[in-house]
Amino acid sequence: MPAEIVTTVHGTFGEILQGYTFGAHGFEHFLFTAPVEELRSRARLRPHDGTAERRLHVTPSDRSKALSAFEMLSAELGHGALNCTIEIESNIPVAKGYASSTADILATAQLCIRSLHPDTPDEVVQALALSVARQLEYGDYLLHPGVAACAQRSQRLLAAYRTDLRWTIVGVDEGGWVRTEEFHQERPEDLGKARVYEQLFAQLDTALRANNYVAAAEVASHSAELHNDRLPKKSLDDLWRIQNELGALGICVAHSGTLAGLIFSRHQPDHDLRVRECRSELESWGYSSDMFTLKEEQR
Repeated sequence: MPAEIVTTVHGTFGEILQGYTFGAHGFEHFLFTAPVEELRSRARLRPHDGTAERRLHVTPSDRSKALSAFEMLSAELGHGALNCTIEIESNIPVAKGYASSTADILATAQLCIRSLHPDTPDEVVQALALSVARQLEYGDYLLHPGVAACAQRSQRLLAAYRTDLRWTIVGVDEGGWVRTEEFHQERPEDLGKARVYEQLFAQLDTALRANNYVAAAEVASHSAELHNDRLPKKSLDDLWRIQNELGALGICVAHSGTLAGLIFSRHQPDHDLRVRECRSELESWGYSSDMFTLKEEQR
């Protein structure tokens, strides 16, 4: 096994847009990722000494999907049980809408391949990692360094964007948690909404390709509003009010999570002042906020 390898995958602040279209194969679910710089999952292997029981472990012990991803890939690559511990170091809160589980799975799957076959080309590593991830859960496409559109239920990449939106998201967590898998099992589709989502998909694709940071934020707001009947955000009315007062560009939410946030851009000349006033206003209404920076592949 080569010298220590560490693999890293970033989490997200919900999604810019999430919905579904209707076509020849029925309803097809999609999302546009909102990866953020501040959240990440790192995975590494720690070999056991020669006398230890030959068994693969993961720490923290509750990362069972990540362990499954490693075991599945190791078996498919023709390797037996490894005498190692997978160490996952993550600052991504779970069951909130930050894509914590998907980040853990993809970081661990890539770790397996890079540890066992270090000369594997990057494209093959990513394809193999995704082949296992999609067997374990619905998820975001997190292997592009910026915003990406993907088919949610297969984690298949639809489009990868190079942008300079310079978004800052001032986010709040409404508390509690949402189990993504259970939520999507209960989620009915609607043909009327599918037509609207198809229009929003096209609008956001155009905005991202044109680097229109204002129009992209407006689509995020539409998505938040359209989805609110499925998973209501009790903070949404307050966020609309602050948006109007302080000139936020839009609202971004976790469509299967507990997060909602206001979008600003460093293209705005008074960005820092707006963000400070936004956080102060949220605090005065009893909200605790955090700041997130959209992770982008630059133009």
